[in-house]
Amino acid sequence: MHASPLPVPNAVVARESPGDAPHADAPPLRGQVTLDSAELRRLRQSRLLSQQDLADDCWRRNIRVSVATIKRAESGRAVRFRIAHELARCFGVPVMRLVRAAPAV
Repeated sequence: MHASPLPVPNAVVARESPGDAPHADAPPLRGQVTLDSAELRRLRQSRLLSQQDLADDCWRRNIRVSVATIKRAESGRAVRFRIAHELARCFGVPVMRLVRAAPAV
């Protein structure tokens, strides 16, 4: 007797390969947000930090955010919500201050 495969729950989504960049007008994948890049840049520059300096400061404070992720966030590309939370923690601001509001549909 052969068991039939279990159905895949609706919450499971296919992951993009690392080389696949989403289109600018495509909605982000689940669990991802787009940050207010101008606000993120303003917060970083108000502390006179380069992107690398910010990444180094985060790592020293046990906040795991890479310079590549900071560049991605400041260019307006989607990042995981965990990253938004970590950056907000680094700057001592509420996470929703960094998250860009989703456009009304």
